[in-house]
Amino acid sequence: MTTETKPASPPSQARALQDDDIIDLRQIFHVLNSHRWAILGFTFAVTLVAILVVFSMTPIYQATSVLQIEQEQAKVVSIEEIYGIEGGNDSYLNTQFEVLKSRGVLEKVVNKLNLVNNPEFNGRLREAPWYSGLLDWRSWFGLQEPEEADDATLIMRDTINVLSEHVTIEPVRKTQIVKIHAESENPQLAAKIANAIANAYIESYMESKLSLTLNATDWMQGRLGELSEKLKIAEQELQDYREQEQLIDLQGVLTVSSNELKALTDSLVQVRNKLAVSENIYKRIRSGEMKKGDNQSLQAVLQHPLIQDLKQDESKLERQVLELSRRYGPKHPKMISAHSELESIRQNLTMQIRNIVEGVERDYEIDKANEKSLQIAVDKVKATVQEINRKQFRLRSLEREVQTNKDLYDAFFKRIQETSATSDLQTANARIVDQAFTPEIPVKPKKKLIVGIAALLGLMVSCGIAFLLEMLNNTIRTTKDVEEKLNLPVLGVLPKLTDKKLADHVFNLFNDKEQHGFGEAVRTIRTSINLTAMDKEHRVFAVTSTVPGEGKSSTASNLALALGQLGKTLLVDCDLRRPVVGKNFHIKGGSAGLANLLAGTANVSDAVHKLEDIDVIPCGLVPPNPQELLSAEQFGTLVKKLKEQYDYVVLDCPPVQSVSDVLMVSRHCDGLVYVVEAGRMQTNAVQVAVGRLLQAGAPVTGAVLNKINPNQKDAYGYNQGYYDATGYYSSTT
Repeated sequence: MTTETKPASPPSQARALQDDDIIDLRQIFHVLNSHRWAILGFTFAVTLVAILVVFSMTPIYQATSVLQIEQEQAKVVSIEEIYGIEGGNDSYLNTQFEVLKSRGVLEKVVNKLNLVNNPEFNGRLREAPWYSGLLDWRSWFGLQEPEEADDATLIMRDTINVLSEHVTIEPVRKTQIVKIHAESENPQLAAKIANAIANAYIESYMESKLSLTLNATDWMQGRLGELSEKLKIAEQELQDYREQEQLIDLQGVLTVSSNELKALTDSLVQVRNKLAVSENIYKRIRSGEMKKGDNQSLQAVLQHPLIQDLKQDESKLERQVLELSRRYGPKHPKMISAHSELESIRQNLTMQIRNIVEGVERDYEIDKANEKSLQIAVDKVKATVQEINRKQFRLRSLEREVQTNKDLYDAFFKRIQETSATSDLQTANARIVDQAFTPEIPVKPKKKLIVGIAALLGLMVSCGIAFLLEMLNNTIRTTKDVEEKLNLPVLGVLPKLTDKKLADHVFNLFNDKEQHGFGEAVRTIRTSINLTAMDKEHRVFAVTSTVPGEGKSSTASNLALALGQLGKTLLVDCDLRRPVVGKNFHIKGGSAGLANLLAGTANVSDAVHKLEDIDVIPCGLVPPNPQELLSAEQFGTLVKKLKEQYDYVVLDCPPVQSVSDVLMVSRHCDGLVYVVEAGRMQTNAVQVAVGRLLQAGAPVTGAVLNKINPNQKDAYGYNQGYYDATGYYSSTT
């Protein structure tokens, strides 16, 4: 796989691209300097118009009143739900700022100051300006604008709209201060409007507050009647329930029943515990699990006091028998007496155990009966308590409803009394900090600012137009244009002559000793031509241009005069259509010339006119077929003959764009000088003309830039002027 590499751009092309990206400040200054008088004139005209307009405008005065809006309201009647006003945040102040600009406040001001009859605020009272008819497009088509009826409502609406445009509300940040600015053509009226808006806002607030208070009173009175009716119904239902259930002291009855239920419950628990023990013993006895003699192991037997005493006596006699058996024999009276007592105690113990067991069975039956009776009593008391609870719940519900209605009734009744007592008390939420005073200096129009902005805009627009014209100008104006757009070397530049006296003899201005600069410019062209022909024998030079009037004839004449200082020179007028050489050098009309030579009616000696420095062959009689004459072989033969006789031959040819005569002449020339008038012809036209010459094989030596401003700088930043005799730039024209 191979990769193709693009050829690197030539250094000159890269440098050109780089130069295009750089802003040339000198070129900008050159453009501004070239159009300086137009820029200054346009700026002055705009400034003058702005001054006239500003001083014709009616001055506008502005008055300011300062108002402080209280964020915390004086709650004479504390009903926030009714007023809907809660201070403490910016929303309240922002709301009040909008109220200040509302139509309701402005309408009060209009009525108070009678602004409806003021032409400044009522446009219907103003006279139509003189140009109003010109702006009425309906009149252009013969249409009539429908007339509005002078309705009072519409007049008031339009007056309020105009007033709102003259009023500005300016809140001061992080404060409760607001500035009210009012503008008017009348300074006294401006102050009155500002103060009237502040007072109208305060009055509007007080009226709205009073209206809200009255509305709240009416609403509360209607609501109070509903609450009174509901309270009566609730109290009646409570009383009916008490009478129906015969309730006197429900809380005391509930307490007694609760205590009784608690006591019965405790007794039932004890009986159930005792029954559980006796039932266990009873079941063991009945089931035959306990054998004879096992009754002594029963818990009820072991814990019986009599059994415990008999056990102790039995243990004591057994120890006594044991001690006596160690001392006496079994038949000893003491041993017999001890055994007899021990046996008696054992029999008694057995009998007591049997009695206890039988008593356990009886206790079981008794405990069982007691448990049943207590359970019945507990259930009965529990049902009684539940019934009392149900009655108490219903009673409390009715009591709560009565209490709620009573509280609402009392609250509304109290508020109605407060509102009625304070309804005539007016409190404002704002106060005027500073009254507006009559201004002395108008705020509009800002004359200096407007004039300054107009002058700046005029300057900017004029500079923009100058750059636009510069960009749209596609003519050949500088030496750089010649080199880049025509691809021709610049042989020299000739100045533009503004002095009519000099313009009358521009064809031989080279000989004017006072015009050193012009002569030096022609010498520069002569030197450039000679340098292009150092290695060739160039003697015959043709001079042409794109269109007539670019100065080709004067250039050819002065070039011939300059070459005349170096050798024998001949100037030939090859413009057989509009010849001027003979007229310029004051050659007698009707004299033989080039046309006569080509027609064969005259000799060279008859056509050549000797002057002081050069020889001249004029056109002669203007022929009807100049192109045929110039394309004939006689013309080539004549040029060769003249080339042998003269060191330099200068041919003044017709323009390229008008006719093709120069294409015929250029075939017999060693070089061709192309004259371009600066800033006249479009680049395309000149390029086409030069292209025709090159296609015809004309030996174009270079171009002469004619009629250029001597003080103008080219694209390189260098002066395009011409040198005087001392070598310095000359500004003489």
